[in-house]
Amino acid sequence: MSRGFDSHQRRYLVEHMSVLLVVASLCTLLSISGGLSFLNRYVYDTLLPRLPMEPSGDILVVGIDEYSLREVGRWPWDRSIHARLIDQLSKQGARGVLMDLILSEPDRSRPAADQALVRALSENGNVYLPVHVEQLRAGGQLIEVLPAGPFARAARGLGHVDLELDGDGVARSVYLRSGIGQPWWPHITQAMLEGEGLIPEDRFPAGENDDFVGLANVRKYPRFIPFAGGAGTYPHVSAVDVLEGRVPDQLIKDQFVFIGATAAGLGDMLPTPMAGQGDLMAGVEINANIFDGLRHERMISGMSRPWAIALGVVLALLAPLLLPFFLPRWSIPLILGSLLFTLGICYALLAVWQIWFPPAAAAIAAVVAYPLWTWRRLEYSMAYMRNALERLAEYSDLNRRLTEPAPLSRMLRMLDQVLPVRSWRLQAQAGAPVSGGEQLEATAWRGQLSRRYPFRHDGKRYELTVVWRQAVDADTYDYWIRAMLARTETHQAGIGPRYEVLEKHIERLRREEHRQQALTRFFQVGLAQMSEGVLITDACGGAVFMNPQASYLLSIEGVAQDTLGLADIGRELEFSGDRGWRTLLQEALADGRVQKECRNRRGMDLYLDMILVHAGDQPGRMLIISLKDISDVKQAMRTRTEMLDFLSHDLRSPMVSVLALVGKMRHGPDGERLSDFLDNVEHYAERNLNIAEQFLQLARVEGVDSVEMMELDMLDVVESAIDQVQIQAQTRDITLRFAYDETEEVWVKGNNELLERLIVNLLTNAVKYSYEGNSVDVRLFTQGGQVTCEVRDRGVGIPEAFQDKLFDRFSRASTSGGARTRGAGLGLRFVKVVTERHGGDIKVVSAPGEGSRFTLLLPRVQLS
Repeated sequence: MSRGFDSHQRRYLVEHMSVLLVVASLCTLLSISGGLSFLNRYVYDTLLPRLPMEPSGDILVVGIDEYSLREVGRWPWDRSIHARLIDQLSKQGARGVLMDLILSEPDRSRPAADQALVRALSENGNVYLPVHVEQLRAGGQLIEVLPAGPFARAARGLGHVDLELDGDGVARSVYLRSGIGQPWWPHITQAMLEGEGLIPEDRFPAGENDDFVGLANVRKYPRFIPFAGGAGTYPHVSAVDVLEGRVPDQLIKDQFVFIGATAAGLGDMLPTPMAGQGDLMAGVEINANIFDGLRHERMISGMSRPWAIALGVVLALLAPLLLPFFLPRWSIPLILGSLLFTLGICYALLAVWQIWFPPAAAAIAAVVAYPLWTWRRLEYSMAYMRNALERLAEYSDLNRRLTEPAPLSRMLRMLDQVLPVRSWRLQAQAGAPVSGGEQLEATAWRGQLSRRYPFRHDGKRYELTVVWRQAVDADTYDYWIRAMLARTETHQAGIGPRYEVLEKHIERLRREEHRQQALTRFFQVGLAQMSEGVLITDACGGAVFMNPQASYLLSIEGVAQDTLGLADIGRELEFSGDRGWRTLLQEALADGRVQKECRNRRGMDLYLDMILVHAGDQPGRMLIISLKDISDVKQAMRTRTEMLDFLSHDLRSPMVSVLALVGKMRHGPDGERLSDFLDNVEHYAERNLNIAEQFLQLARVEGVDSVEMMELDMLDVVESAIDQVQIQAQTRDITLRFAYDETEEVWVKGNNELLERLIVNLLTNAVKYSYEGNSVDVRLFTQGGQVTCEVRDRGVGIPEAFQDKLFDRFSRASTSGGARTRGAGLGLRFVKVVTERHGGDIKVVSAPGEGSRFTLLLPRVQLS
C-alpha cells in the first residue's frame, strides 16, 4: 500500500515539476523573443497615466504656433527675431532657456541678424542649443548637426534632442547620452540641469575611455519618459506674445523656458503614451517632460533582461505552484488573481522605484499553466482511480488482522493462559490428539464439567474437548469458546471483475471506499486519536488494534502486534490486592466489564477498563481494553491532602494561639501586662501573614506558564534584597557582609521582582537560622558563563537526610532552629520554582551545627 502511494506521489511530483518547467521555459522564451512587445506597450501606456506624477510649476513652453506665424511671417524667421525673443525673456527674468531650433548654418544674406542672435545668447548666458544626428541619405553616413560656431560658442551648453520611437511609432523613451562614435552629447535637458546646478555632472557620464566604434550612433542610458500629462500639461504662450511683451512678468520670471515649434508641419509632432486618439505632442513639450523627470529623479529605467526574466518566471510560476492547494472551482479565480498580482508588481515597480518590468510573458505563461495543469490532473486522477480499484481489492494490514482467521495455536494459548480451563484436548480428523492443562483420568473427560465443540478449520474437521474447573465456568465461558472457534473459521475472499469504463470505475470505487471507511476509519481516526490507550483483542487473545498511547502506557513500543497476546499485556501492569491480571481477564469474560486502578512500569497511575463487544461473524467477540492516565488526578488529590494539612496546622495553629492569649488576657490576673500580650499577638499575626504571603507568591509563580523577562544587573537585585533584610538582621545582631568584583559584568535575563524575592527568601532563611552575633556572607561573581550568588550562614545547619526534599512544598527540617523559627516550608519551594523558570540551578551544602551555603546559578548575558 505504501509503495503504491509513493509511486503516485512520485508521479505527481514529476508531472508537477514538468508543468512548472514548461511554464518557466515558455516565460523565458517569450521574454527573449520580444514577440509580446505590443502587449507590454499596451500595459505601459495604461499604467503610466495612473502614476502619481505632477508637473512642476516653473516650466513654460514658448510655442512657435500658427498664430505666431501669421503675425510674424513665414518660417524661417529672421534670426534677429530670435534675438528679440531671447532679449525679451532675459528682460523678464527667465532662469534658463532651451531653444529647440536647428541653427546649423549662418545666414549669409543677413549677417547682422546672426550677430544680433549671438549677442542675445551671450548676454543671456543661460541658453541651451540642440545637437541633431541625421543621415545624409538612406543607408548613408550619419552626421552630427551642431549649431553654427558663433551660436555654439555663445550658448551655455549643447545637447542632443533625439527621441527613441518604438515599433508603433510612439515616443516613450530617450537616450541620455548620444553621439557619433562615442556618446559625447548629453540630452539637452540634462545639459540644462547640469548647467543650472540641479543635478551633478557625473550622474550620466559619457564614458570617454570606451573603445571607439566607428561612425555609428552610440547611445547610452536608455530611460522611459515619465510624462506628467498629455499635450498642454505645461503652460503655453505664443512666441509673438512674448515678442510683443504681452506675457506678464510673473509667468516668465525664474521660469525654465522651452522654445520650439508647435505649429502643424513645422516641428516634430509625435504620439505619446499620454495622448488620446489622434492627439500629438510637440517635441519641445516632450523635452519639458524629460527635463521635469530628470530634475525630480522620475526617469523610468527598464529592468535588465536577466532580472526581468527571473522576475517573470517567479510570477509565472506563482499560479501553478498554488494550484495544488486549491479546489478546482477556485482555479480560474486563482489565475485571475495571479494576473492582477503581476500587474500590481509591475505598477509598484513603476510608482515606487521607477523601474519598468514587462509583464506580458509572465501573464501569458501563467494563463497557459491552467490548461496544462488541468490536463495533467485529469490524467493523474484517472490513473489513480484505476490503481485505487486494484489496491482496494486487497486487504490492508489492519483489515487483514480483522478478517483473517486466527491460527489454532493462538486459540490453544488462550485456553492455557486466560480461561479457567482445567484441561483441554484437540482431536483432528485422522490425526493424533493435542492436549493441555492437567493430566486427567479417562472418566473426567466424560463428566459433567466436560464440554465438546466440533468445528472446521482449513477444510478439516476438529473436535475440542474442554474440562472446566467448576460447573458455573462451563455455563459462563461457553459463549467465548464458541467465539474462539468462529474466529478460526476460514472464509474464501472473492475478487470481482475489473472494468475500464469511467462510470463503472467510479461506481466500483464508491463501493470499495464505503467498505474501507467502515473498517478502517473507526480504528485509525477514532481510536488512534484518543488520549486514552486503547487495545482491542480478538476472541483468541490476539491484538487486532493498539493505538500509540496504549503502546506508550504499556511500554511496548515497537513490539509487533501479531506476536502480542493478552497474557503478555499483564506483565507490564502492577495491581494492588489479590486480583491479578488473569483474574481480571476471567471476570471481564464472565461479567462483560471490569474496571480497576493500577500502575505501569513508568510509575504512572492508570485506570483500566475492559469491556466485551460483538463485532459480527468476523472478527466476532472482541475485548476492548482502555487505559487512562490518572496520574494528574492522583497528584491533585495528594496536593489537596497536603494543602488541607497545611491549612489545618500551619495557618490554624497561630490563630488558636492568638485566641488563647486573648482569653488569658480577658480572664487572667491583673498582673498580666498589656505590652507582653500585644507582643505575642503581633508575633503570631506576623507569622500567619508571612505564611499566607509565601503561599500566595508560590501559587502565582506556579500558576503562570511564562514570566516577563528583561536584561538586568544582578548587582542591583542583590543590593536591594540586602537592604530589605538589613533591619531583620540588626534585630538579631547579625552582620550582612556582601562581596563582589566591580569589574565583573553580572547581567542576566530575568524578572526583577521574582529574582529579588528569591534572594530575600535566601537571606531571610540565613538570618532566621543563624546564631545571634554571627554573620551572613553574600558573594556575587561569574564563573563558567554563569552568574553565581552565594548566601552562607553559620547557623544550625540542615540534616543530610532532609536535603533531598528541602525544596519540596510544605517541607521543613525538624531540627532547623526550634519552635521560634517554625515555617511553612514554602520559601525554598519558591526559590526552586523561580530558579527553574530562569533556566538556572540552586545548590545547597550544609551540615548540622556548621551552617548552610546556598548557591544560585543563572545563565549570564553578554552585553554588546
